[in-house]
Amino acid sequence: MITLGSVRASRFVAKLPDLKWVPFVVAPADVAWGDEDKSRVSQESPGFSGVYRTGEPVNAAAFGPERVSQMLQGMTAAALTGSPLRMISGLLPGVNFLSGWEKQAAAVAEGIISRHDAVDAIYAQGPPAAPLLLALELSAKHGVPVLFDLVAPVDGIALPGGSRHDLARIEERVLTSGHSIMTPTRPLKEHFLKKYFGKVKHDDISIVSDFCLMQPQTKPLSMHKSEAGSEFLVFPEQLQGKEMKLFAEAISGFMQQVGLFRGGVSVRIVGGEYQELLKQIRKHLPDAPVSGSNRLREWEEMEALLRCDVFCHAGSHLDESAKFRLPERLFDAYCQKKTLLVIGPDGPASQLAYEAGGFYAPLSDISSIIGAFQAAAECRKAPDAVGDFRESGRYAADSAIEDLSKLLAYMLPV
Repeated sequence: MITLGSVRASRFVAKLPDLKWVPFVVAPADVAWGDEDKSRVSQESPGFSGVYRTGEPVNAAAFGPERVSQMLQGMTAAALTGSPLRMISGLLPGVNFLSGWEKQAAAVAEGIISRHDAVDAIYAQGPPAAPLLLALELSAKHGVPVLFDLVAPVDGIALPGGSRHDLARIEERVLTSGHSIMTPTRPLKEHFLKKYFGKVKHDDISIVSDFCLMQPQTKPLSMHKSEAGSEFLVFPEQLQGKEMKLFAEAISGFMQQVGLFRGGVSVRIVGGEYQELLKQIRKHLPDAPVSGSNRLREWEEMEALLRCDVFCHAGSHLDESAKFRLPERLFDAYCQKKTLLVIGPDGPASQLAYEAGGFYAPLSDISSIIGAFQAAAECRKAPDAVGDFRESGRYAADSAIEDLSKLLAYMLPV
């Protein structure tokens, strides 16, 4: 899954055995991308027997890359068939990993608890709200404490069929439950403290940062791109209407000046309304070296990240949660020591860019955005300028895991 918080949760799972905890993971259905994948996903995850799937593997070939991308982001997708009605979203039932998870997770979790009566704690991440409600239900039934990990406001992300009012009630119930609460960013903690003033105290919420847990780079970058040019990898998020047009115009304005940079630049857009962005850019520059695609498999996105020189995250000012959360691919780029460029709201994302020696511009002024792109392209000439602070700073694994271990220790009976 490439839903909000999935990378963070998987990194915690990978580190829990180091803290002498054995994790049992209740996870959505897996995706079989080809014949070589079918045998793998028919069983539990390779090398780790603690992943329990809540559905049968889905054959990616029956859906196509665009619909599989939708499923991996928590949306519903209908399989490709000869019926034109089937091609229209919503007319016929489709596959939704999250709704499937909600229907089956309780039974799977009950089965785990019945087979392993030494379950000492429950970890539940939100949003969405379903894992939070399930954790409260299991805690009340079995007397097991919960560690809630809130990566964004619960009432800020309403899935189809849900109401903001209901989500707000769930969020308040979780934050005032007396269970342990953690968030990845200080702005999100401050948001909750202000919102529930008098009901939630400073010590009720802990900050456990995301952390770098990177796999070694195996492919030389020279195999994939010219050493002379600069490659920008852009992840747009919820850009629509005027914001999208402005952002496309800014990219076009920047690329019109590529003669200033040796070898020029290329831009690759992944996710969001990438087709509309490409269309808008080519209105200004018909032959611009830009390309785009849907969101990809995690390893493909990481390969694209490794190849790029500059990673750009563009977020909408209309996205309320952007002021409190840290985009995961931006954080991956930080861990890989890429030049960071953030366009959009001022929040944890822009702060990370500043800390990494990167660049930021609000999504309101074309000249500022063009200037940020130009500065990022120039910065590519000195890739080692930011040093190795990522291994020793507050985003280092040792620091985050130490904070997590303290929280887990408090949950154990004396």
